[in-house]
Amino acid sequence: METWYIEYAIGNVFNRNQVMDVNAFSQTVNDNLGKEIYRSMYLYDETIIPYLKENNTVVGFNGMQSVDKLVIDIDHAKSPDKITAGTMTINNVKDVIAIMQEMGIQENHFNLWFSGTGFHIHLANVYGFKDKLSKDLAYQVRSTMQRDFGTAIDHIYDSRRLIRAGYSYNSKSKTYKVPIPLEYLDTMDYDSILEYSKDPENKYPTKINQEMIIGLEPMDVSRKNTNEVRKVFEDTNASTTRIITCAQHIYNAGYVEKKRHLHLQALVAIWNKKLGYGKQQCLHNARAYMEQMDNPLPMEEVNRIVVDQMRREYNHGCNHPTLVPYCDSKCFKYKYKDLDDTADILNAKSMIENLAEYYQIDWEERSFDLKNVFTFMNKSHYFTTGQLITLIGDTGLGKTAFVQYLIMRIPSLKCLFMSLEVDEETIERRFVQAGLNMTKQEIALAFKNKDTELMLEAEKSVDHIQLTCKSPDIQDLPNYVEDSKAKIVVVDTIDRIPAKYVRNDDLVRQETIANALKDMAMDLDVIVIAIHHISKYSSTRLSEGQKLDVHSGKGNSAIEQKSDQYLAFENPDIIRNPKSKLRTVTSLKARDESMFEIALQFDYETFTFTKRS
Repeated sequence: METWYIEYAIGNVFNRNQVMDVNAFSQTVNDNLGKEIYRSMYLYDETIIPYLKENNTVVGFNGMQSVDKLVIDIDHAKSPDKITAGTMTINNVKDVIAIMQEMGIQENHFNLWFSGTGFHIHLANVYGFKDKLSKDLAYQVRSTMQRDFGTAIDHIYDSRRLIRAGYSYNSKSKTYKVPIPLEYLDTMDYDSILEYSKDPENKYPTKINQEMIIGLEPMDVSRKNTNEVRKVFEDTNASTTRIITCAQHIYNAGYVEKKRHLHLQALVAIWNKKLGYGKQQCLHNARAYMEQMDNPLPMEEVNRIVVDQMRREYNHGCNHPTLVPYCDSKCFKYKYKDLDDTADILNAKSMIENLAEYYQIDWEERSFDLKNVFTFMNKSHYFTTGQLITLIGDTGLGKTAFVQYLIMRIPSLKCLFMSLEVDEETIERRFVQAGLNMTKQEIALAFKNKDTELMLEAEKSVDHIQLTCKSPDIQDLPNYVEDSKAKIVVVDTIDRIPAKYVRNDDLVRQETIANALKDMAMDLDVIVIAIHHISKYSSTRLSEGQKLDVHSGKGNSAIEQKSDQYLAFENPDIIRNPKSKLRTVTSLKARDESMFEIALQFDYETFTFTKRS
């Protein structure tokens, strides 16, 4: 038999880029109970071994991959009320299971796991996915799952995805990923399931029937299929207007096999969010929609879907997979593809409502205050998700060390640190130095002597950080960042990010990267901190006693234009004393914050920064 491999990580997801025979993984899980354990969504063929040896990463691999099971991820629902959130989460799982049952998937084809906060469904390869090149398999799986489950699940099917393994510990919830009998969804509430999952010995048989289901085909992702799918509504005789025509086509089509649940969700979203219908009107329309079918959903189920859909407020835009097959050039929105209203002009009422909603956001997990790091600052200064923050400074001053020190003091926000100029061992040691306030020699001695207590303390200090010394191409970077689940992304430095399609034009390349980093900050709701070199001209001006300004960065003006905040890192004593430990951090640009300047003492021995007296 052909040997297939999985990528895995023990202790933390950033301990990835290790592979093993998939058949040996269960023993690895048993040997590491009580730790966080992750494995790859897909299997790798044997060519992953030499690829990993040469590249030290699975990123960029495009050999053959396979599927042993499909993991369906249902996240914990969002609600200010804890009990309501738990109930919504369980109902969301029931929704997914109802969709599966409509498709003909039986209980022996899957099993249910509580993942620590949400739920995972381990589903057999019921579609009969064939072994394919990495990117092709992932694309087909993702398209198929989007087709059949829409927004009911989290789409985690990119080719490099790591997922929490069965019986893995979840350090955030202090629980284990354990299998849950289906009847528990009806007999236990969310808090009871949470309590149940604190014991890793809660096990029962989880073997699943791997036989594919007759008639359950993977998504045909060829261009030909687009026209075939659209035939669903072309054969109907019902007339339509130009107002959100896709919803009319769905309604008029009536019963479509395996689509009742998803179609009803889409219709309720459009009725409520786009047309302004209230609960009673949506319920009336939903019942009328079902009554025209030969095989309707039970009215109790219809009522629940309507209520849940309005409470969740899922957005169905023109590119939503449920709506795409019904897109019609007749629609008044067709030209703009803006059903989600992103191109609309806001009136006074909308602006005030948006502003009110904005000020209700909990920013605790989406921002940090520099004053919490440097408590001597006169006032708060915030960095928030969606922002691109750029730090410029001359070479050799400690720009990287400053950002490392900053990150070490924000343990509440998960960080992906891309060290593209400093090697792995050096950057790791400097993180530990900054975290434990130790010298290089002290760190070396402790690790040589295997000081277990200190090593555990060091591990704890960097627990919120993931480190990589390689960057994917700028086009692939958003997927890479999304996999990390980070809220802060540090890029050190900008000019080390590959951009293969720009070729040798440095100015175009820099503008492309600047735009991409800003888009990534907004699209993924992350803070991007980019370290950037200064120009030779600016370096010469510094040697003549001048200061950096917003135009001192290397290359064209793209990066300062796209940056929300632009910081200068300098040694004002450099002419008089090049070895001075004085460092200043100055705000040169801040879209929505006041300007600041702080003076710091840089300790070369411990890579720490304190107030300059």
